[in-house]
Amino acid sequence: MPDEPHTTDRRIARVPPHGDGERLDRFLASSFPSYSRRQIGDAIRAGLVRVNKRKARPGALLAAGDELELPVWSKVLPDLDRRRTRARERGKPPTEVVELHRDDYLLVVSKPAGVAVHGGAGQQDMRTLIDLLREDILDGYGLVHRLDRDTTGAIALVRGTELRKHTMQRFTDGDPAIRKVYEAIVTGVPDPSTGDIDIPLAPPGHRSKARVDETGGKPALTRYRTLETFVRAARLELELLTGRTHQVRVHLQAIGHPLLVDPLYAGRKGWRIPDPRGENDAHLRRTPLHARTLTLPHPKTGDAITVTAPLPDDMKYALEVLRVVTGRGRKRGGLPPAAES
Repeated sequence: MPDEPHTTDRRIARVPPHGDGERLDRFLASSFPSYSRRQIGDAIRAGLVRVNKRKARPGALLAAGDELELPVWSKVLPDLDRRRTRARERGKPPTEVVELHRDDYLLVVSKPAGVAVHGGAGQQDMRTLIDLLREDILDGYGLVHRLDRDTTGAIALVRGTELRKHTMQRFTDGDPAIRKVYEAIVTGVPDPSTGDIDIPLAPPGHRSKARVDETGGKPALTRYRTLETFVRAARLELELLTGRTHQVRVHLQAIGHPLLVDPLYAGRKGWRIPDPRGENDAHLRRTPLHARTLTLPHPKTGDAITVTAPLPDDMKYALEVLRVVTGRGRKRGGLPPAAES
């Protein structure tokens, strides 16, 4: 990309014909390969890059001839990297990532709550699963599917570019050889206790929310089974037979039994209940959804691999207190059912 006359701290460049229609961050990362797309994205978000004299987003599309006003990367990027590091250090330290399965081609770990799979909108200053698995990523393992930030449990990485692409496609296509089973704590008790939720969904739009769309939505099927019932709550097993964004959360809300905590789909940011035994309250601060069991074909051999992630402590304790309150724990609860609000 040819430079025009520039000052000591800024440079002016024009987008050449081959940059027409490219994303700003992608174009700059390919033009300055010494720096990562993440670093350049940080500089764009900080307002240090202008397109036609205006601030732009990393995803802005360029046109041939656009004027780019750029910083001197070597002067600004080290400071932005230091800011990112300081911001992450101020954040809540993540729980340990537990390894569930490892071989030369497949790695399955249990993702902790509060950790995004990778960076994105609103995630720039937070530790991500990619960060926590940095050594494995550098060793060639890559993610093949996703979990929401507050969802815990089994998530797979595959080593080798072609094997990874093939496995990602199997997840995307809903390969029946891949089985994803979740556990959840929901509001109320479903009736019937087992069933299929077959409701088409539209992808996230306004406020990043997916929604029910009976006419234009994509097919979405969730199979549920009630494992335990409590006072105004239930523990469910859920199998995703399709893989739509936020599928479990939207389907549960659609049948009137949303997750016990779900700020986006149930308007509930937290849940607390006293322990009748006089111990600590049960307190959920995130969506109680756990990817318990993952079955998938081994990327190299094709053999079925099944991995189970233990239930996290916050959900285990919430269930323990709910059992006591419902009268099936170590001491009878004695808390009367409250009226539904």
